[in-house]
Amino acid sequence: MIKIAICDDSPEELQTLTNHLNMYKELKPTPLHLYSFQNGFSLLDAIEHGEQFDIAILDILMPGENGIDIARDIRKRQPDMEIIFLTSTPEYALESYEVKARNYLLKPVSKNKLFAAIDYVLDQLNKNEDSGFIVYNSAKQYTRILFSQLVYGEAMLKTVNLYMANNTMISSVMTFTELLKLLNGCPDFIHPHRSYVVNMNFIQYVDKNEICLINGKKIPLSRNNYAKISKQFLDFACSISFEQ
Repeated sequence: MIKIAICDDSPEELQTLTNHLNMYKELKPTPLHLYSFQNGFSLLDAIEHGEQFDIAILDILMPGENGIDIARDIRKRQPDMEIIFLTSTPEYALESYEVKARNYLLKPVSKNKLFAAIDYVLDQLNKNEDSGFIVYNSAKQYTRILFSQLVYGEAMLKTVNLYMANNTMISSVMTFTELLKLLNGCPDFIHPHRSYVVNMNFIQYVDKNEICLINGKKIPLSRNNYAKISKQFLDFACSISFEQ
């Protein structure tokens, strides 16, 4: 299921976009779930409360914070979300590239141009589909988890808590062993303790007894694992430095 957030302050434009995308759903095999917002603040509030969208279609010219500013806030919370801008003027085209928007469509948006933009974005998502996994959460919903957004996982009695970069927690119905298997092909993750798996991109430092994350969270580290984990983190940090 691909989740699309449509944000436009005009009810008429919002309805037109929704109608176009409903037509797209009838023509294409990909299941889409549409969410409508009449301002950027309500969209950000939904994200803040745990909603994860694959695509955001944003009007740029909105009262208050404009679409470019909303996109900047989205990037802080969900950096991998695909963004398509809508506007009646081309003057924001340069700024749209600064927030890594996938497309920039001038209003009035034709059905064909919107379809082409969605086709392209879905193609990019399909190419990156192996960069995450699907979990069934305790709220009886299927949720897509991106490796890049998973900070750490913690084993509980019958579930695994997944702590995300946007400060939300997803309680997934799986065993910790199942999570480790899902992360096995991703070199960014380490297993410092029998109940924890951690994304090294979010580590501040490694101590003999604990790992401190950039958000201040402390993860226990067994003494027997210190040498192995500290070397893994050092190798990872050096590889990142060389890439930059």
